[in-house]
Amino acid sequence: MRFATGLVLIDAPASALNMFGKPAESAEENEVAVKKLKKGRNIYAYISPQAWRYWWRKTLEIYFSWNMSPLFRTEKQVFTAANPIKYDDDDVFGYMWAPKTERGKNEQGFALTRVSPLKTTPLISVLPARNSLTLDEGYASRHEGDPVPYRQEFYSTIFKGAFSLDLDAVGRFTIVYKSGYLNLLTPEAIPRILELVSDKKKKEKVLKKALEVMNYEEEYLEPAKQLGVKMLEKEWIMPGEVRKKRATETILALRLLTGGAKQTQYHTDVTPKFVLLLNVDAGINPFISDIVFEESGEVKFDSEALALRLNDLRDVIPEKARLYIGYDKGFIRSLGWDVEEIKAAIEEAGVQVSTGSVKSSIEEFVKEIEAYYG
Repeated sequence: MRFATGLVLIDAPASALNMFGKPAESAEENEVAVKKLKKGRNIYAYISPQAWRYWWRKTLEIYFSWNMSPLFRTEKQVFTAANPIKYDDDDVFGYMWAPKTERGKNEQGFALTRVSPLKTTPLISVLPARNSLTLDEGYASRHEGDPVPYRQEFYSTIFKGAFSLDLDAVGRFTIVYKSGYLNLLTPEAIPRILELVSDKKKKEKVLKKALEVMNYEEEYLEPAKQLGVKMLEKEWIMPGEVRKKRATETILALRLLTGGAKQTQYHTDVTPKFVLLLNVDAGINPFISDIVFEESGEVKFDSEALALRLNDLRDVIPEKARLYIGYDKGFIRSLGWDVEEIKAAIEEAGVQVSTGSVKSSIEEFVKEIEAYYG
């Protein structure tokens, strides 16, 4: 089991990348706040994982020409086609789709679900609100009559976020009657599912109707045959080249990350200015806790804490794996960090380190992923 893990830092010198709306406590009609969370006594701005994943998805669509799953909407739900054979993003980002199988409603809780191989944290400000947040007050005055006052929050901070991509799960789709694991439904799976339920007659009707709604033959079976998908009883496996392409492009997209709110006013570059990348043979991300932290208003890097953590994880770090540190020189200079000192501290823990630009580090890291898929 191999996971491509990472940490990213995004520089937001004057930005408002994810908005909350009007704060409940504000008496001002025209006031917009950024999203915030509380930790202890401190309040931090954050970017929701939904927003970050949306940026990631759009970047893959724009720069890597991914075949993106169409969106469907009901009164209270939005969902994709739930077809990871045809659509790259359904594979990597997961889905939940409950087809209408009887009288316009979903019967017996049937749904196709897939746990996303790509796990992400929110992007959280390293600096608390007292050190990063500003309330901008202005007036709209381009119209006739009195100017209209407005207030808007924005920040000057650095966001950190972590991710983990399950390389074994990419391109592998389970047919197991369990939440998160019924990625697909096949005619051959129906008898096996019926053994697990009480009302077999009703469930059989629902499952057969679901296959019809899915358009199984045309939308799933035929594309799978054309691609050379290995079709087993409880699992379908995409060809190695397809799996490798989807996994590597997911990571490569990081250096071209595009998105964020208020870009016309603040024009923030959301590409990472610092990355840590490491392959781990366990579902562990060693970068989630406070490797990067605030101290007296400054952003610090705790290389000793990271070295100790990696030393504890050496038994699940592949023998030839390296820790890749990618950085923008201007960004690092502004923080006063010494990358060579960080590298030396980590190598003392027995983990080889490679340093370079964000682009070169991501590209070198991706070569390890390619090698894993053969």
